[in-house]
Amino acid sequence: MARPLAAPDNPSPTKRDYQVPAVVRAIDILEFIAAKGEVSFTEIFSHLELPKSTTYQILSTLSQRGLVRHEGDSAKYSLGLKLFEMGTQAVARLDVRSEALPVLRELVARTNETCHLGVLDGTEGVYLAKVEGTRPVRLHSWEGKRLHLHRTAMGKALLAWQPPETLRRLLDSIDLPRATANTITDRARLEEHLELVRQRGWALDDQENEPDIRCLGAPVRTIAGGVAAAISISGLASQLDGEYLLELSRLVREAGQELSRKLGGQ
Repeated sequence: MARPLAAPDNPSPTKRDYQVPAVVRAIDILEFIAAKGEVSFTEIFSHLELPKSTTYQILSTLSQRGLVRHEGDSAKYSLGLKLFEMGTQAVARLDVRSEALPVLRELVARTNETCHLGVLDGTEGVYLAKVEGTRPVRLHSWEGKRLHLHRTAMGKALLAWQPPETLRRLLDSIDLPRATANTITDRARLEEHLELVRQRGWALDDQENEPDIRCLGAPVRTIAGGVAAAISISGLASQLDGEYLLELSRLVREAGQELSRKLGGQ
């Protein structure tokens, strides 16, 4: 008699053949509760089209393990603090630079332009990663370099989505030195410009930090919706223009969104 096939030692987690229905249903329930905040037992099995008995068994198990709450007089379920604990541990273990490098390399492959990852450090930005483009131009930037927030696309992306009180404190603390004729040195004008950045979802440094250089930046979101970092594309102003500039704005936003998802952000 032929022996049954043994399960592989290292099954690929990406193969749909290995999905366990009970686990899939449990995840569906958790995602539904997360989307709604609080939901009743009836809402869960009705919306997900699950048998009542199956729904009850899964909810009981999730509740016992602290993944959902069903407390007091409330007839509704909500996410348990165990999920918050697990999510916090997962985020704490993420290396932003390591997660960002594949995204930056893909962005360079699609644009041929130099791309950076940066974070906010006090009242300055700091480059955490740089991937050189394939064009002959070489930018005066390096990993660890600090940058002004008001005159770089990276800095504007880091500033624009800060909570209002945090933004006010930052603007109170930073100087606005001029680097080129295009540098914004007036606070009121900078605040108006940051509102435009928020509206369109990306930032532009139009030869404001270096002559003949344009940069575009987009935010990288945290799990709470704030800004964890920013991604930028830099190149010659003569080349980053017109329809190509608009295409780059789409690509830098997509890269920011991709890294946000990798970091568990929105």
